[in-house]
Amino acid sequence: MLSTAQKIMNRIKRKGRGWVFTPQDFIDLASRSNVDVIIHRLVLDGDIRRVGRGLYDYPKLDADIGVMAPSIKGVAQAVARKTGDRIAHSGATAANLLGLTTQVPGKVVYTTTGKPKTIPVKNKQIRLVSSPLPDTLLDWDSPVSMTLQALHNLGEKHVTRDHIQKCAQHLTDSDKSQIRKNLRYIKNAWLSGVARQLCY
Repeated sequence: MLSTAQKIMNRIKRKGRGWVFTPQDFIDLASRSNVDVIIHRLVLDGDIRRVGRGLYDYPKLDADIGVMAPSIKGVAQAVARKTGDRIAHSGATAANLLGLTTQVPGKVVYTTTGKPKTIPVKNKQIRLVSSPLPDTLLDWDSPVSMTLQALHNLGEKHVTRDHIQKCAQHLTDSDKSQIRKNLRYIKNAWLSGVARQLCY
């Protein structure tokens, strides 16, 4: 029979190098105190790395540079799993990815359904900020989430009919149906109006 430490390490290896996690990711295998002891031992043995408070990773290795920096996206996702919240690209990042702006965000920011916070990781800081969207619409790779957050980021005075039409072209009928079902939950009146225009 495998020991708890072996089970934890096996799960880490299955996820692959680069995976960022918290002790909460193993709470189904043992008590929190036992998990903490095992993770501490794995860090001391050099099997895993501590990258922040309560955050660890199975570091990626590169033939030229050696041990690589932790995944910023992975850190944000690990924190979201721990709290049960959803996260997604910030409005500024979404606007850039959708081609609505050429500005590249200078800070690492994600939107969350949870409480806003700053997560220090090595020499960087990750900011989690509140999303203008209801929980039902915030999702990492959702075209709906990215579109609405991007338009919200541009702001009421800068969003044009062309912006809305360009975004609507990338939304499927299913995406538009999802927006219609959730219009009542979008608290920002202006954004709700933009969302309505995307559907027709």
